[in-house]
Amino acid sequence: MESVPPPLSETYIDPEAIGGLCKEVSFAPGESLRRKGLHYKSMYLLTDGEVDIALEKKGSDPTILTRQRGSPIGEISFLTGRAATATVTARTPTKALVIDDPAWAMLERDHPELAADLYRQLAEVSDGRQSYNLLFHADASGKPPEGSVEVRLCRNAEMLRQAQRIRYEVYCEELGRTSPYADVENRIIADELDSFAHVLIALQDDEPVGTMRLNRAAEGPLGPLVELYGMQKSQHHPAATSVCTKFIVRKAHRYSQASFKMMATSMDVGMRSKVKESFIDCIPSLLPFYMSMGFRQSAPAFLHRENGRSIPLMLDVERYAPRINRLTGFVLR
Repeated sequence: MESVPPPLSETYIDPEAIGGLCKEVSFAPGESLRRKGLHYKSMYLLTDGEVDIALEKKGSDPTILTRQRGSPIGEISFLTGRAATATVTARTPTKALVIDDPAWAMLERDHPELAADLYRQLAEVSDGRQSYNLLFHADASGKPPEGSVEVRLCRNAEMLRQAQRIRYEVYCEELGRTSPYADVENRIIADELDSFAHVLIALQDDEPVGTMRLNRAAEGPLGPLVELYGMQKSQHHPAATSVCTKFIVRKAHRYSQASFKMMATSMDVGMRSKVKESFIDCIPSLLPFYMSMGFRQSAPAFLHRENGRSIPLMLDVERYAPRINRLTGFVLR
């Protein structure tokens, strides 16, 4: 493995500026801070120790970058919703500040100048890193296959609005259905579950083609879904249950890798947030598709206000996520 210094454009961010405002965590040597291919809703700012960043390139050993105090970790994934592009491991005993959505909200509300300065510094770092990554991969085996699908977590209002628009375009325009949550003027479908959801969006060649939403019962009220899905009968509810709703893919991509990748990503997000049982509903014609992945009916069928007759289903995440992994080729960690 080749160890190289950081790119020349790497910027030092002084942890002292936010040291008393964010939680600090510790990592033992060999412990992972990030794993390539996974989605995260937080980032780190190193305060002590040293980490290795493994950049993988097909056909050769990983190139290892080292980072120390003042280096952000996972900022591109955190800010854009992309999956992590590299695996990051503590080389020595390491400490880092945790910057997540509540921390950002607090900084923007109580320390706006500090938040603005941090945004500017992160822009410098991410620009340098992304440019470096492009150069690093330039001599690899070529660009991704045509039509490759990338699944991202919605990390800002614009991304969420794209997902909400896909809902409207498919439900109301493509399928000709009505929705009590449809905003005809803005051509979106949005409801209260969006406020605490993990919303996924699938992009094919940077064009949004599908979306899916996951809500953990422990993070907010699910309303009538608890009764409709039979969640109250689960021994894991509400601490370790979730619902997947608004699973929508444009017609031309409905049986493509977009559907499978979003399902696999939702299982990965659920597993890493300790979800044991995941609930969803489907129309009768899709029941064989879901049962092939391990879902089973969890309550009587009901009339969905957008989908019509729907069958509530439950998946034992720990048991059947590996099956979804095999069906999709998506690596769940």
